[in-house]
Amino acid sequence: MKDKIVLVGFMGSGKTTVGKLLSKVLKIPFVDLDEEIVKRTNMSIPCIFEKFGEERFREIERKTLVEFLLKPKNLVISTGGGAPTYKNNMELINKNSVSVYLKTDFEKLWERISKDSNRPLVRLGKEKVRDLLKRRLSHYEKAKIIIRTDELTPEEVVKKILPEVS
Repeated sequence: MKDKIVLVGFMGSGKTTVGKLLSKVLKIPFVDLDEEIVKRTNMSIPCIFEKFGEERFREIERKTLVEFLLKPKNLVISTGGGAPTYKNNMELINKNSVSVYLKTDFEKLWERISKDSNRPLVRLGKEKVRDLLKRRLSHYEKAKIIIRTDELTPEEVVKKILPEVS
């Protein structure tokens, strides 16, 4: 097995849920980058954005990502939806891990995220969120493995990932 598996994809694609399940099956630790940033800064992601701006958040996210990519142990890492789009993050991810893009149809994503008040981007509205996904697609599609998740349960997604990383 490759020592690191990094899950990328848009918000609502299931990165955290799949990551936790995958780490349990593989018996290796799971790291959610967003949760790690919240722990380290003692601030919520929306608060960091509001207080310091997106650029500063992306710098913190990149530093945290690099730190985990360079750790000498097996990990499953779930990135934030924007992490692969900042600087050369996607190249770093591909160089230091097996990257997996959880590809999900926009309507399915919107169905999942529109009800979640903890997702500040939802306030932008459906079309702006759709545009954001379109802008991020080229980064996500650089992943080594692409799994269509639309009609799959998180457990089924894990079953599709396992042969690719073993």
